[in-house]
Amino acid sequence: MPKFIDYYSLLGVPKTAGEGEIKSAYRKLAMKYHPDRNQGNKASEARFKEINEAYEVLSDAKRRAMYDQLGPDGQPRGHRPSPDGGFHQSRQPGGFQYNYQGAGEGQFGDFSDFFKSMFGGAGSGFGGMQEEAGGRSPLDMEAELQLSIEDLVRGGHKQLSFTYRAGRRTETKNINVKLPKGLRDGATIRLRGQGKEAPGGAGDLYLKLRLMPDARFEVDGDDLTTRVEVFPWDAALGAEISVPAPAGAVTVKLPPGSSAGRRLRLAGRGLPRKDDGHGDLYVVISLALPDKLSPQQLELFKKLKDLA
Repeated sequence: MPKFIDYYSLLGVPKTAGEGEIKSAYRKLAMKYHPDRNQGNKASEARFKEINEAYEVLSDAKRRAMYDQLGPDGQPRGHRPSPDGGFHQSRQPGGFQYNYQGAGEGQFGDFSDFFKSMFGGAGSGFGGMQEEAGGRSPLDMEAELQLSIEDLVRGGHKQLSFTYRAGRRTETKNINVKLPKGLRDGATIRLRGQGKEAPGGAGDLYLKLRLMPDARFEVDGDDLTTRVEVFPWDAALGAEISVPAPAGAVTVKLPPGSSAGRRLRLAGRGLPRKDDGHGDLYVVISLALPDKLSPQQLELFKKLKDLA
């Protein structure tokens, strides 16, 4: 087993941390180490990958439960290793078994060997592959489809590959998924005939969408919110600022006299709707100072304070 990774330490949260505490810690660290803010900094890029991997595990109830079963030596307690590197758990006596496989790749590269040893590593964009029980055909399968905000905006097709257990065998499927407009976190896509195969037919594959976290944006229905830091003098005098957007950064005119918390609306820069059009992108302004002010800058701030 690869070297154990302490995901709680990576995010700086205790093992008892709730969902909100984990999300808040992730957002702060991801904003700090995001590659857009640390161009060419390999150490920050590596740190960003570690933070995303930690959040990928601790924000998912099933993955977190499996991770919490590991002892101090990194070996599972109360689970038996599966032949394909994941861990199987019986849902109920005589019921099916599920296994995590092909949990995918992060937006900026592969997950670690430790992650892959626990949840699989087919690089498929899938997680939580399992047989579907109750109400559907025994040949139906259900999987988690991980997409980025950029995937929702671009749409089109996504080529995916995943593995699953068929008795004692490991089967591999390669499929081309069309991404319909208006997809949102938790939505389900049904692919007819893409489930398990048997003489006389095949089951269906149900893909449940999970939107990957993005430190740049908050999602609210069709709308997105991003936060941009500006210098006090740009807020006072007005300036052109660069704003992250799913389709690529855009330049926006910041009006003079903008205070912290001001919201700018960029119409049609949000997520695509099912029928037509897009939601909006909201830009929230916050003020920031350079890490170090020169003596001249400090003197100007003192004069400004005296005039206030």
